Amino acid sequence: MQIPKGLEPMTPSTADTLQAERSKAGFSVAEMNEFIVDAEMRQQLAKVEAVLAAEPETFSQRDTYFMGRTEKMEHALKMGRRLIELMKAGRLTSDEISVADMVLDVNGPFGLHRAMFIPTLQQQATAAQQERFLKPALDYRILGCYAQTEIGHGSNVQGLETTCTYVAETDEFEVHTPNIRACKWWIGSLGVTATHAVVMAQLVVAGRAHGPHAVVVPLRSERDHAPLAGVTVGDLGPKFGFNAMDNGFLLLDRVRVPRDNLLQRYITVARGGAVSRPAGVDPKVAYGTMVYVRTQIVRNMSQTLARATTTAVRYAAVRRQFAGKADRRQAGGAESPVLDYAMVQFRLVPLLAQNYAMFATSQAFAAHYAESMGELARGNFAPLKELHATACGLKRWTSDVAIRGIDTCRHACGGHGFSQFSGLNEFYGNQYPNVIWEGDNYVLSQQTARFLLKQVAALRAGAPDAAAGATTGYLRAHLPQGRLPRAAPPCMRLSVEEMARDPQAQLQVLAF
Repeated sequence: MQIPKGLEPMTPSTADTLQAERSKAGFSVAEMNEFIVDAEMRQQLAKVEAVLAAEPETFSQRDTYFMGRTEKMEHALKMGRRLIELMKAGRLTSDEISVADMVLDVNGPFGLHRAMFIPTLQQQATAAQQERFLKPALDYRILGCYAQTEIGHGSNVQGLETTCTYVAETDEFEVHTPNIRACKWWIGSLGVTATHAVVMAQLVVAGRAHGPHAVVVPLRSERDHAPLAGVTVGDLGPKFGFNAMDNGFLLLDRVRVPRDNLLQRYITVARGGAVSRPAGVDPKVAYGTMVYVRTQIVRNMSQTLARATTTAVRYAAVRRQFAGKADRRQAGGAESPVLDYAMVQFRLVPLLAQNYAMFATSQAFAAHYAESMGELARGNFAPLKELHATACGLKRWTSDVAIRGIDTCRHACGGHGFSQFSGLNEFYGNQYPNVIWEGDNYVLSQQTARFLLKQVAALRAGAPDAAAGATTGYLRAHLPQGRLPRAAPPCMRLSVEEMARDPQAQLQVLAF
């Protein structure tokens, strides 16, 4: 394509307009960047970007919007395989592969291997089981997924119908899909990639049910990748988005696995069928992978919304329409940036503010998660309930705000937002599952509310739950005897400026 010569350049240029907007900032951009992206991440980003830029024939995303689903999956597999080769060659670490996934913005078929299969083995497998399964998983000699959701059961984990029955005669477990409702469904990395699955199934020993537990089930031959005997597995086909990922289905016809394939860090089934647990173990620890993934969603949603708001705010800063108000006339008779209009600010500025709140929240929650995991490792399961409730609430809030925010940003970009090259349309489809997976958002909000109501009831009864940690402390501070204060707090007399500088006053107002 040849662009005609002699066209009059845009004045002012988009680069000059953006620089003029940035010069108005009342804070240090460098300091804000350090708050959002810490020094270690900046170093990792610089290294990863250099490695990716050195191999454009593999990592180029130039044609991504022209690709069909099969092409997207093949391209994602090609990039994923090369990243693994770079890791084995010592040029990238496993953490840097995750950074590369973020930079490339590809939800590829190896994603659930890293995000769910490996963390489950790290958290719930014994040392011997980690030697059998985790070690080859970290080396990508086996590829895994996390098979929990069934076609008949999603949020209702207790209602899962896949069974894992101990067979004393052979000292094995028989993993079985008893009906079509129990067919594993929507499982990421399962459609064409995974060789193994952590299957969540109802544990049955000597006729007694012990609830859902995780068992490792080989699915495909490590020699030729063909499905193993008793395994029916396949891909679910095109979706609204997320099409580089091979979401799949799984039916198991009385598949036998060794007894030691049941992950036994928090439950033990001995030869002969004796079942035991470490003292004080909360059975809900089996759902630890879901809590971990929700923690990652909270972090990812802050990055997701940041990408959308960055695109929309920059666009609104350089897009010019109409002459604007008399007190905001532009030099040279130029039209006004649409960012100057209140109706645009009304849509974008709250999203920007929420984005900064998300960054701070995700960092605080990541620290809370790490602290709680340390307590679990020491045998203290008290923080688990509060961690679960907090993860549910934050996953619900961050994903709702982020997904709705992307859509708002698309609209704010007008006709240009309709183009795939805005980066917002396919992005919306790829991120939309966050409001659905790892727990329906409405169900999750109910779980958080139920936990809070129990804590309030305990306060009213004069027996606060010490295990609730920070939640009980917060409720005790702002709900005396579990009831709303009758009088307005003194902070209500503060000015808006004073209120903005006083976090404790903000909490008091929210509580009131």
